[in-house]
Amino acid sequence: MSGPNFPSKLALAVLLGSGLAACGGTGTGPTSAQSGPEPAIMSEPEDAVVVTVNGEAISEAMLARTARNRGLDLSDPAQRKEGLDLLVETVLLAQEAIADGMAARPDVRTELDLLRVQALAARNLSETRAAMNLDDTQLREFYQQVVSHTGNQELHLLHALFAEEADAQAALPALSAGADFDAWVAGLDRSAVRESGDLGWLNLAQLPPELARVAVTLPDAGVSAEPIQSRFGWHVIQRVGSREFAPPPFEQVREGIRKQAGDKHLEEKIAQLRARATIELPGDTADTASP
Repeated sequence: MSGPNFPSKLALAVLLGSGLAACGGTGTGPTSAQSGPEPAIMSEPEDAVVVTVNGEAISEAMLARTARNRGLDLSDPAQRKEGLDLLVETVLLAQEAIADGMAARPDVRTELDLLRVQALAARNLSETRAAMNLDDTQLREFYQQVVSHTGNQELHLLHALFAEEADAQAALPALSAGADFDAWVAGLDRSAVRESGDLGWLNLAQLPPELARVAVTLPDAGVSAEPIQSRFGWHVIQRVGSREFAPPPFEQVREGIRKQAGDKHLEEKIAQLRARATIELPGDTADTASP
């Protein structure tokens, strides 16, 4: 997962000022004639200071991060100056926002809190993924798991997704009786159908598991006997055909397998965090809840 991309100076100011919600830095900030000294925007630098703006110290690390975000080469004096100018203007905008009371507004505090949470979560995910040093044996083992899950065939499916089970149940008999799929879809109440159409050729790993379990049991031209529930809603599917599928060799998909292994590890990590957490919704009577 990568962090957000901030193309504008103002957006970058928000990123640099993610600590504004707490206003908890230890340095001295800008001085306002009306309100006196303002709290620091950023933490005290732990490395070399490259520029100071109204008492706010900007570090070499901050400049380096800005350069990476903007694609600047700091070894080029002109591009280094561009990065410094950007940081100075960014801090000036943030300082003015504090002086004008903008950072204290509930909507801005909410935005800054969310940006800080998102940045911390993104860093957690990226460092967790980077720490996964899977060797070739582990990658091959995961590849075999993927191949086993994928199966040895592809299915061509037609599909309609309903918001409510009752609507899917009411529509199903006409398709089961042999109606042309396109004509059947055209006759449906569009307010009841979230989406419909040709899913094309898919292997089992590309389908929601609930659909895969049913689709693999259908004959060609067969229709699901009952609506199938998934997290997306209620599905009615028709299997058009099937064909053999041979997964690509390991060497060809090594990096894709590495990414899939990382994704699976992150999903497991998040599931473990949720299992250990106390998550409460307003009105809940239980100690934990899963939204």
